[in-house]
Amino acid sequence: MSVDFEAIRKQEWPVLEQMVFLDAACVSFAPQRTVRAVKAFANMTATQEEENSSAHHIAMDSLRGKAYDEAAKLLNADPEEIALVESTSHGLNIAARGIELADGDNIITTNLEFIQVALPWCVMRREKKIEIRVCKTKDNRFTVDDFAALADERTRIIVMSTLEWCNGWASDMKAIGDFCQEKGIFLVVDAVQQLGVTKIDTKECHFDLLVAGGHKWLNSPYGTGVLYVNKNSLSKIKQSYAGYLNTTVPEGGWGAYWENPAAPSVHDWTFPETARKYEIGGTSNYTGAIALGESLGLVNEIGIENIQEHIWELSAYCMDQLEAIGATIITHRDPGRRGGIVIARLYDDLDVDRWVLKQLHARKIFIAQRFTDYVGGFRISCQYFNNHADIDAMAAAMKELIQEIGRAPDYKAP
Repeated sequence: MSVDFEAIRKQEWPVLEQMVFLDAACVSFAPQRTVRAVKAFANMTATQEEENSSAHHIAMDSLRGKAYDEAAKLLNADPEEIALVESTSHGLNIAARGIELADGDNIITTNLEFIQVALPWCVMRREKKIEIRVCKTKDNRFTVDDFAALADERTRIIVMSTLEWCNGWASDMKAIGDFCQEKGIFLVVDAVQQLGVTKIDTKECHFDLLVAGGHKWLNSPYGTGVLYVNKNSLSKIKQSYAGYLNTTVPEGGWGAYWENPAAPSVHDWTFPETARKYEIGGTSNYTGAIALGESLGLVNEIGIENIQEHIWELSAYCMDQLEAIGATIITHRDPGRRGGIVIARLYDDLDVDRWVLKQLHARKIFIAQRFTDYVGGFRISCQYFNNHADIDAMAAAMKELIQEIGRAPDYKAP
């Protein structure tokens, strides 16, 4: 299928005419269709077209449905395996509070993770004598053997990113998932830097729990996210919240229930055995869910395979242009082991690189600079709305700044 990415860019992101934006790994822009959907919902909140207020509330709640369907399609998951969360942090905390650990148990993470990935378990160490084992990167990559070397009979969880935020490395999740299944280890992943970029197939790769916030590569507003919980893990991960909208809907619906004089305040409620039991279950972020559904719908409309090929080509072009001006590329070139993130360095003196970044921002060329455990550099995000012209503008500006500095780039990767 041939996709006209330039036409999509022009139609959905007019803001890109005002700047060179290569920072979707930080936060992205909502497409125009998402903006229109949010405006339509805002208008809905200013009136009432249903027969009563309860029906109006239920009608608004039903509009969240598209987000579940589109997320399931993108992940090749069953609908009952999808829940909506407010962020990646929200989903990781559901995992931490839902997977029971005992004194002496351990979890494994890596030294390149965003702070939130291990944070819930760092806090848990105040309550239980659990151990956090850190897998150290070798040549800016991780393999299943690295995790296997750290695991033992008390390893309960491997928690990691499917694609690392500070070097762009995409681990072989199929191999890691198979290892976890074989050893009876929960695999919990932060997919915020991969979902919407390259294909994630939950039927091909085993995950117990996967979460991704919507405000980066999914181009959704803040406060939105997708949670996937493997249907075989639903009975093994406790729910952290109990909200009435997550219970089994009473006969006749909630409207009839609230009008029933005999309705009790205390009852032995049941919860459907789906991922939605992990949601808070109160009045939800309807605006965010509607926006997320529209943005996910655009990804599925284009096709994740088409997006993947476009982003791989664009990120390879980005690496070529950066190398041409003397930059050192940190990100691996193998398409299967990267996504839309390209990490590069110019100078050994970080203050010089920081000056370059500041000058780029002054020219309305937006990239970032990110590090974890001394790994990182300039972070250029090649999103599906980006093009060669964006990369050319960034590289040309960097070349001018190098000339202004008056010496060639001198960073050498360790």
